[in-house]
Amino acid sequence: MARHGPLQVIAYRLQQVWQQLGCVSPLTNEELAEVARWLPSSALPLFDTMSHADQQHSLRVCRGLLAHGCDENDLLAAALLHDVGKAQGRVPFWTRPAIVLGKRSAPQLLQRFILPPHLLAKHSVPHWQCALSYAWWHAEVGAQLAAQAGLSERAVLYIRTHHQPTGPAAELHRVDEVS
Repeated sequence: MARHGPLQVIAYRLQQVWQQLGCVSPLTNEELAEVARWLPSSALPLFDTMSHADQQHSLRVCRGLLAHGCDENDLLAAALLHDVGKAQGRVPFWTRPAIVLGKRSAPQLLQRFILPPHLLAKHSVPHWQCALSYAWWHAEVGAQLAAQAGLSERAVLYIRTHHQPTGPAAELHRVDEVS
């Protein structure tokens, strides 16, 4: 999103807020069939755990990759599940702006509150800290869930690295940033 001016960034973020507040329709049967084309059947229940807004976003990312000529099944499957680590209430709405603002204005303060996922289960952590930690680590959590659901090692790698602009999933990252 760095290529966009401040007004485009604001409009994009407001659209995200609108969607996360529940102002988005569930996928149609045709859209669900499109999802089923790229995901193994064992991963469809995992896709179903995401909010309607995250499902819509993930499908937009998948379609964006297709529009850019991507035909790699693993990358398209990863696009559909790249944010699954946010599902099932792990990442409530308020954490998303907190992470975005924290990264830009107080990264060291934000880092003090973030715990890795393996510590969240072992310690008594306040709900707000747990939510921030899952928001921060959603790519790692999603990669673990995708592996358990039978996605390939390559698709799991793409999910794990989808926030790295120059990593293995750089193409996914670029499309995700504008979808």
